[in-house]
Amino acid sequence: MTTTQRLTTLLACTFPLLASAPSVANGNFDPLQPGFSGAIAVNVGVAGGSSQFNTDDDNATTKDLNNNGDSYVSAAPMILGRLQYSFGDTAIFIGNSPDQIAEAQFQAELGVVHRLYADNTLTVALFGNVPSVDETWEDPYLTGVDRDTSEQTVMGGRVALDLNVPIPVSVSYAIADSEIDDDDIGNSLALSASERSLLKRDSVFQRATLDVSIPVFANLSLTPGVQYTVRDADGSAQSHRDKAVQLAISSSLRRHSFTATFRASQTEYDEANPVFDRKRDSDNVGIFAVYNHMGLFSWQNAMFNLMAGYSESDSDITFYDTETFFVATGVGFRF
Repeated sequence: MTTTQRLTTLLACTFPLLASAPSVANGNFDPLQPGFSGAIAVNVGVAGGSSQFNTDDDNATTKDLNNNGDSYVSAAPMILGRLQYSFGDTAIFIGNSPDQIAEAQFQAELGVVHRLYADNTLTVALFGNVPSVDETWEDPYLTGVDRDTSEQTVMGGRVALDLNVPIPVSVSYAIADSEIDDDDIGNSLALSASERSLLKRDSVFQRATLDVSIPVFANLSLTPGVQYTVRDADGSAQSHRDKAVQLAISSSLRRHSFTATFRASQTEYDEANPVFDRKRDSDNVGIFAVYNHMGLFSWQNAMFNLMAGYSESDSDITFYDTETFFVATGVGFRF
């Protein structure tokens, strides 16, 4: 993934917040109100960090396998949006979903939202990446010369149930298939065929999430959550289990809202990486924060947002250490 693409993904996290901000600012807002509705947002931001899997030209060559890649900084604009048609209790949508923002994740979706009894809702959606957008190195272990890129295709689906019980609860399950067109990982090294097979990256991902929203005051809530992710890769040295905990703190006052999400996880791999003769286990932390102001320029449906994020992965293998930060701002409009 190029630097610009990484920034695009980070900025894309903005839109679900913009889509959900009206409901924070206006308690009478019904997301399933009959008819067409949607939102559009224009954002500009700066992102940077370090990762061996950043596919910018400046990071194409690595001198050895004992570093985590060159640092990068990039700026880019992004136009985001969601379009929905509701029949009253059932809506069809294309774009981004508000409930994904708790994990600071973005994915374009085509889905259906259905309101059950007592305002409980069920969401079923399909998602995938845009062709020619996501990419990775064919062989990330190639040293001394420029590495070639290969497209990565992701397709999947998810189901989420939001329960409006005395303490609101959200449970979700997602599954996705990830394939790399030209996966030549390890071909530049003196590895046996069986060792190279341990590194194959085509994978099936499964993720289960549980979030509980706890109101503290009228304008303040805490949302602790847990998440469990399983990656079943063709190569067992790429397969892993990830256990995560997170806490979101949300506050709103009149036309202002603020949310900060803290996240920590541990990733444990099934087998040792034959290149480094050790497992790629890692500890991961991150924070994502966003401020929204509704009624920009006295326009009720216009909004301003400012956001920032930081994440770090400390792997037992230095080659896989990553660090990412971003700051972004933008304006949006709901219709």
